[in-house]
This record gives sequence, C-alpha cells and structure tokens, in this order.
Amino acid sequence: MRRFLIGWILIVLLLPFAAAWIYSEWSEKNQQIEQESSQLQIDVQTVSGVQRMGTSDFLIGAIAGQIPAEFEVETLKAQAVMARSCLYKQAGDRYYISASDTGMTWCSETERKKMWGTSYKENNDRIRQAVRETDGQILYSEGGQMILPAWFYIGNGKTRSAKEAWGEETSWFQSVESSWDIESPEYETTTEMTKRQLIRQMKRYDPAFDCPAETLASNCEITAVDSAGYVTEIQIGNRLMSGEDFRYALELPSACFKIAFESNQVQIRVYGRGHGVGFDQYGANRQAKEGKNYEQLLQYYLTGVKVGE
Repeated sequence: MRRFLIGWILIVLLLPFAAAWIYSEWSEKNQQIEQESSQLQIDVQTVSGVQRMGTSDFLIGAIAGQIPAEFEVETLKAQAVMARSCLYKQAGDRYYISASDTGMTWCSETERKKMWGTSYKENNDRIRQAVRETDGQILYSEGGQMILPAWFYIGNGKTRSAKEAWGEETSWFQSVESSWDIESPEYETTTEMTKRQLIRQMKRYDPAFDCPAETLASNCEITAVDSAGYVTEIQIGNRLMSGEDFRYALELPSACFKIAFESNQVQIRVYGRGHGVGFDQYGANRQAKEGKNYEQLLQYYLTGVKVGE
C-alpha cells in the first residue's frame, strides 16, 4: 500500500514537468514548421517605408485584392495555393524578393479595413484560414514542374486555352466548360459611348490611330474569335489589333464582346470579366457551394495539375 502511495505521489509531482516537456517539444516542432514555411521573405513598399514580411503575411494581403473574401473557404484555399505558386515561381532560388517582382499587389491592413469595413475581421480570418490550411502547398504539372497559374473573375461560360488566347501552348491552360458563369449578375455588361468618345479613347491608347467618326461604323469589324467566343482580332479604322488590346483601350471587362452602331452611338456588350484563361473564380465558387474541395477546383480548371509541397 505504501509503495502504491509513493508511486502516485511521484506521478503527481512529475506530471507538470512531463507536460511542460511535451509542450516544449510540440512548440519547438511547430515553430520549426512555421519557420520552414516562411523562409521566403518579401519586401513590401508601404507608406512608412519598406517592410519585410513572411510568406503567410504577404499572401493574406495579396489574396485580399485577388478574390472576393466572402467566397467559399474552399475557393479561397484554391486562390491561396495559386498565389503561393506565383510567389515561389517568381522567387526561384532567392530567399528574399521584392513585392514588385511577384506580379501581385499587396493590400495593407489599412486598405483591407477600408475595403471591408465592419466585415474586416471576418474576411481577414477567412483568408488567414485559407492560407494556414494550405501552408506550403503549390501547383505542379504532370511532369513535376512548378507552374505559374492564371486566374480571372468570371468567364463567358467556357474558359480559353493559352494557345488561342496568348499563342503559347501550355498543357494546364486548356479550354473547359464553366456554365455557372452565365448565372452571375455580373456576367453581361453594356458599355455605351458616342463615336467621338470611342475615337478619343483609341487615340489615347494608340496616338497613331485614325478614323473619321462618319466612317467608323463601316471601318469596324471583328475579324476573328477563338473557340470560347473571345475576340482575337478586330479591324478598326487604320488599325488591326487583338481583342485584348481593344479591351484595354476601351477599358472593357473582357475581350468577349459584340459591337453595335446606331446613329452617333456605339453600344458594346461584354460577357465575363478577365482574360478567360485558367482558374475561373466565380465558376469555382459555384462548384465549392456544391461540395467540391480546393484540390478538385484547381484540377478542374488547370488541366493535369497536382497540389504538393
């Protein structure tokens, strides 16, 4: 009985030390994981000077400006994997990289609070969760190559292949159906202007552009579209230009458009938002609502990719 009591006393006395040791081991391992996942440091230009931060902090600010924070967490997780892939791909073997070299814009805490208002904490926590739950994960091609992904907000019901959009064959940028887009209230927009306003905008984009307002209608023709319905070539005035260039000249949401002239007015109907290549955020979010996880979303829109560390 006495030995039994002595044994219990020893256990009670040693228990706090054992717990402390276990916690110390776990904490050290957890810190090591965090350090390993944040080895890459990013220099961000802020109003107070250059701020150096880890991968996770940078991604939270970057993702905030890339996708609606109220989207499903699985969609946000897919965006986190793509943003991290871009970051690592651009960094290469470097341990430090300037935010300007990442191709991504970073939103500061002040900007996020202004953008989200009373929803700041909820939205920030959702993005933080997406970054944390995909920690270290990036995208690889079937051949094991780290890829540089692309994404856009809303398509026209079908994504574009890189070959048709940019003239470059890329195995993970193939055209896929995305009919969910058509149900978005932002799927179709209409831009209206006078002929002279259009000419002014064209000249601002290309000073060499020339076309009298009187002959604009007869000198404007869409001459080529791709299989997804996006304009790839348009003849307007003295210029033969790509649909993307025309889109940027007139600040249109996408290069999937139709033009109509009536008297002095020009009406341009535009379908979708963005370049249409790669990951369709709206379509993915609709699939997430139906139960798809982030890996399934990525593999649907980016053909043959694998998620790994």
